[in-house]
Amino acid sequence: MMSDQLAVAFGIARVRVQADPQFAHRVTVLLDQELSIGSVPYEPEHNPVGLPLDPLREIPLGLDDNGVEVATSFYGQSILIGGNPGSGKSVAMRVMLAGLAASRNVCLVGIDPKHAELSMWRPRFSRLVLGNEVEPSVTLLNELLAEVQRRAEYLATTQSATLQPTSTHPWIVLVIDEWAELGAAGDTKQRANINALLRRYLSLGRAVGCTALLVTQRPTSDSVDVGTRALTTNRFALKCGDRHQAEAILGVGTFAPEQLLSAAPGRALWSDGGSATAVQFYNLTDERLPSVVYAGLRV
Repeated sequence: MMSDQLAVAFGIARVRVQADPQFAHRVTVLLDQELSIGSVPYEPEHNPVGLPLDPLREIPLGLDDNGVEVATSFYGQSILIGGNPGSGKSVAMRVMLAGLAASRNVCLVGIDPKHAELSMWRPRFSRLVLGNEVEPSVTLLNELLAEVQRRAEYLATTQSATLQPTSTHPWIVLVIDEWAELGAAGDTKQRANINALLRRYLSLGRAVGCTALLVTQRPTSDSVDVGTRALTTNRFALKCGDRHQAEAILGVGTFAPEQLLSAAPGRALWSDGGSATAVQFYNLTDERLPSVVYAGLRV
């Protein structure tokens, strides 16, 4: 009852009250200067036998503003991550990739126009296009669409609505680090063609285990195509310049303006179609990245 008044009195962002686990008449009052829970180191998932993990499991992402772990299953769902430079997009993408890399029957393919983040994951990727040239990206997208068509024809013979990940038909995840730069070396017509191919892949691939992880540091209505965004089930908005940039990622009406007040690196607003909730992504540092990448090679 007093938490809001205490927050005003101390000039802080939030007051949390936790029950004492041993004494019913005691509580702990936590005074948070920021809404964010703060940076939390990434710990690999508990895996005592060292075998590749179930791809349908809930993948841990980080903590909510109360310190409770956030985890969810992404199979059959495409993901969009956006935020300004320095907001923690790479951290968020790394956590996603770490969960996917440790899974069995998951095939990672990627396009990295910046020659940066995905290069470190090269050993775990089946295909990786580096650079923003048009032809290699178009070739990869056409090959993925052909695979989607083959799977759709196979699915029609199974009397099933969805295709579960197997060694024969693994879950294919197309990772694009800096979506806004996709095919930037080409002209307007060529870039429009690439975006059309990407939309077709997202639209047709879900039922047959073909999805995408799109990342961008230009979260504006000009660079985030609304039609493509609509095909992403999970959207994460990290620190943005203003409400309009957050809306370009999450959509209008999915969050309250005050939710953007605290924007610590790695903290995102997450919407899976409904109201946005906060998640502080685990921090997977450069030093720990090689052990995660090479552990995934057992898959």
